[in-house]
Amino acid sequence: MTLHVALAVAALGASLVLLFSTVGRPLAVVGLVASGLEVAMALGALRLHVAGVPLGLVLGLALAIPGLLAWLRAASKPGVSAATVLALVGILQVVLAVHSRV
Repeated sequence: MTLHVALAVAALGASLVLLFSTVGRPLAVVGLVASGLEVAMALGALRLHVAGVPLGLVLGLALAIPGLLAWLRAASKPGVSAATVLALVGILQVVLAVHSRV
């Protein structure tokens, strides 16, 4: 298992925990869709190409922003932990996407 697959699966698990907690379902759905796409792409089941926009940046922002907003709203330990994992995976992807563009 590569690091990219492990991070994608961790984000998927975190978004599932957020979905079943009371943090906020719309935020969790955005994270679930983005992490589901990440897992499918990491496992080679799906290929997406967007002209002009780095897909890693878009999916990273789709993970980081809901993760940060869920982290601000969460009160329970599982919600805070899941939101932290989701936000950190998204921020890491954004940093890598911006660094590769420079």
